Amino acid sequence: MRRLLLVTAAFLALAIAPSAVAAPVFVLTGKGWGHGIGMSQYGAQGYAVHGRLYDRILAHYYRGTALGSVSATAPVRVVLASGRSSLTVGADAPISVTDVDGKTYALVAGNHAVTPGPSGNVVVANGGTTLTLRGPIWFITTSTTAPLTLDGLPYRGKLGVSSSGTAPTVAAVNELGRDNYVRGVLPREMPASWHPEALKVQAVAARTYAVATGGHCTWSGQGAFCKDTSDQVYGGKSAETDATNAAVTATAGKIVTYGGAPAVTFFFSTSGGKTATAADEGWTAKPYLVSVEDPYDSISPHHLWGPLDAELDCPGTSPDCTYTAPQLQTALGLTELPIDVTATRNASSRVASVRATGATTTRSIPSSTMRTKLGLRSTWFYVGVLSLEHAPGTVVYGSSSALSGLARRGGTAGWGSTHLQRKRYGETSWTTVADITPLSDGSWSRTAKPIITTDYRIVSGSATGIARRVYVRTRVRFDPPAYPTLKGSVGPAKSGVSVRLERKRLDKTWAFVSTKLTNASGAFAFTVSKRGEYRALADAGVGYLGGSTTVTVT
Repeated sequence: MRRLLLVTAAFLALAIAPSAVAAPVFVLTGKGWGHGIGMSQYGAQGYAVHGRLYDRILAHYYRGTALGSVSATAPVRVVLASGRSSLTVGADAPISVTDVDGKTYALVAGNHAVTPGPSGNVVVANGGTTLTLRGPIWFITTSTTAPLTLDGLPYRGKLGVSSSGTAPTVAAVNELGRDNYVRGVLPREMPASWHPEALKVQAVAARTYAVATGGHCTWSGQGAFCKDTSDQVYGGKSAETDATNAAVTATAGKIVTYGGAPAVTFFFSTSGGKTATAADEGWTAKPYLVSVEDPYDSISPHHLWGPLDAELDCPGTSPDCTYTAPQLQTALGLTELPIDVTATRNASSRVASVRATGATTTRSIPSSTMRTKLGLRSTWFYVGVLSLEHAPGTVVYGSSSALSGLARRGGTAGWGSTHLQRKRYGETSWTTVADITPLSDGSWSRTAKPIITTDYRIVSGSATGIARRVYVRTRVRFDPPAYPTLKGSVGPAKSGVSVRLERKRLDKTWAFVSTKLTNASGAFAFTVSKRGEYRALADAGVGYLGGSTTVTVT
């Protein structure tokens, strides 16, 4: 008996790892990077490489539009810093500073510390000279070779500084001509090494977007552009290159128009092969922002994404873009573990919403929420599901186990054919034992007959499901009794298995009678002195649970 207890306990200690409940794995793959609306930058580069001129490329992505013109020198403002306790403004040439009343003061070349003063004042200090000026103030240099700098970075045009707040801070803005603004945007939004026609496309799109939207930041109570992706990424003069400046010059003042008005020229990195209609993505409908084919976008490293490429596309996952049910529950804020996740698509092929199904609840999640919470590259994604749901926890040796679950590709790339794999107790590698052909809804079923406690899992291409363990209980059988002899057998058939015989007392408890060891064929035999109900207990050893059976001797 002590041996039986020790063996069983040791095995159970090793047997707790694989899941004992429904444990789906969700695999996401997708296409593209960005919102998908308007001009695909990689697509534009592809068209340019294939000989398309910039005006034709713009007309492809912004349907029904034409080119128009605006002033290239009209002033625009870009917020460079805010909420700061100090700034440094400088130039390698003399500077002048003008306060809110129009008074101008001369400053020497070099750096000047700028800090907030009381009541909206701004303090400018250089060495022993300190000026307290009514803000906002403007710094100007007339030098054509020594631009103004803010914290060491050069900017065209002039720099404005304001002070505000009960615990005052300073904010800085760059005011410059529209095309000079585009010079600082273009190399931050598109690689300067790209084809000249693609750079022209980006220059016109950036200029048009600036005219159409007017900026989403404020400075000193007035509208201004943000320097980041809230508007367009702006790097100032230090970002400029000869190639990008040439593209700005070649398209000076050109914008995209629809019906004579500036179009809202959204752009993004990678379409995945087709752009999206604005309305399909929940954006304001525009007749020129409709889905178009994007055949040359395939040059992008993000044309396809998921577990098969070299980059990490889904933060916090390993393997990449592979989620367990608990991971997905936490990330999406679900009230229970998801058993299945399905997607509904819009006319632009993107996901409109996903449906997360749990044991008792179902929740619909907008694709934009899914993208944000999981950090996905786009809303053009597919959800594959692998699960082994209904494996019984224990079978008796020689019996079959009914396995079933889901193996739904969901459109995911690299999914491949589906296989059932096993790893028997004591083995270190997996063996494919069957090909799985799911039904149209992704469900599958298969019968397995484990000869020892065995882990099973479903694999499909790059996706691997969570293992489920099927325990095998020692089979104990009695032959028809012939008093005073009780014979039987143990499965698996092996010699030396200890069989314990017990007889039921009148108080329904069991009393020990004897123990015997099985022979090479797994058989055992006892001679009993009393009639009544008997049971035999045996444990075939590691890899098996103990089993028992009863018989009545008359």
